[in-house]
Amino acid sequence: MKLLRAIWAWIVRQFSFGPEPEAKEKTKPSVEEDTSETTPIPVAPLQNGFNPNFLPVSIGLPSIERAMDNTLDYQHFTIAMNSARRMPYYTAVNIDAIKYNKLKENIPSRKELGSDPWTLDPRLPKTAQLPKSFYQNNDFDLGHMVRREDALWGDTLEEAVAANDDTFYLTNAVPQHKDFNRNAQRWKGLEDYALTNARKNDLRISVFSGCVFKENDRKYKDVQIPGQFWKIIVMVKSNGELSATGYVVQQDDLIKDITEREIGFQYEQFKTYQVPITKIEEVTGLQFGLNDHDPLQKTRDVFTAPAPIEDFEDIVF
Repeated sequence: MKLLRAIWAWIVRQFSFGPEPEAKEKTKPSVEEDTSETTPIPVAPLQNGFNPNFLPVSIGLPSIERAMDNTLDYQHFTIAMNSARRMPYYTAVNIDAIKYNKLKENIPSRKELGSDPWTLDPRLPKTAQLPKSFYQNNDFDLGHMVRREDALWGDTLEEAVAANDDTFYLTNAVPQHKDFNRNAQRWKGLEDYALTNARKNDLRISVFSGCVFKENDRKYKDVQIPGQFWKIIVMVKSNGELSATGYVVQQDDLIKDITEREIGFQYEQFKTYQVPITKIEEVTGLQFGLNDHDPLQKTRDVFTAPAPIEDFEDIVF
């Protein structure tokens, strides 16, 4: 722990907070059809989405080689949907630890906020979203692509709670094996590490996350389950230079037991890898425009196989 604190202290000295984000006019989304699973019909969020001017250096949403199905704005984050797979191509969220810390004494606990109220987003057809019923009676969790804790901030308590609630639209969920979703040493550990230290040191960061969709992804109940996920964390150094780091992790070994039901299958330890952002672009078709700000990209003239993150001190910022 002392070593981790020392590493993070160095990181904090390298990054600055940036100006207040520019407000964007809220627009009311149209409802294509009645998509409710239950009554009453859920209310569509009226939010401003990911702010590209959140950091001192403008960071826009990624472009994509294929036609985009739908891009949906929520409080502090945006989701681009793959309607055929009923999951996000990507999510993009702004995390403001400064505003969280100003409100944290008044923010309700998770218990006080109540059970996870997953619901359909009425802006999309029901057929374009994976229903809650898919996750019943199996080992798949409703995996948040944008975590509620990341969006839980604002100028007011009402704004923070609204952002929390927005993360429970089914557009923000993907099937993640419970041992993957809840593992504190790897993927969840990376998320917790970034968020906890951002809050501790009043940092601002922007995070992109998504699925790697492959034609041969395994199926469960006729739904293809992503075997890999990716994440890009963007910060700004005190000299104004951008730092963007990419990560990939797989759950393929875990979901094999669900999709193929092999007797005697033993879970293998999955690992999170820091990879050049170009590799994420290759497997997703997304273009982030961040390659010049990736420390791995700048230091590797010839690509070498990425090494797994055994400890958070292994991360190259």
